[in-house]
Amino acid sequence: MAKRIVETLIDDIDGSVATETVTFSVDGWNYTIDLSETNASALREVLASYVAAGTRVGRAAGTWRPGLAVNGQRASRADNKVIREWAAANGQELSDRGRIPTSVVEAYEAALKAPAAPPAKAVRKPKAEVSKSVKAVKQAPRTKAAALQFRAS
Repeated sequence: MAKRIVETLIDDIDGSVATETVTFSVDGWNYTIDLSETNASALREVLASYVAAGTRVGRAAGTWRPGLAVNGQRASRADNKVIREWAAANGQELSDRGRIPTSVVEAYEAALKAPAAPPAKAVRKPKAEVSKSVKAVKQAPRTKAAALQFRAS
């Protein structure tokens, strides 16, 4: 069985077939409108003098779409489990459920990128010859300093 789904844009102004969706922002609010070529060019003509006099500040807010993370990546449930286990082993306070704070994720990623720890036991270097006078000083008995006693008057 085959299906064909046809999506048709309808012009929001006059009900004709629309050819594009126009996005614009006014007073901090983002808007989209489906328009035919004629109505889209009319809107651009009306806004042209305002656009020419205004200052472009980059893309309008609201380009976020569900499922996109800030850095373009989204952690999977398996990644979250590994991060939670790492956090628990490294003394990070973290709940068993919910969003993992960015600071914890960044600390985890930094730990992954950190160089491996040096071996637990360092390799011993051969002992250098120690002169007899140094040996004699090392072997001399040590005397403990007398303990000081204080009395309250």
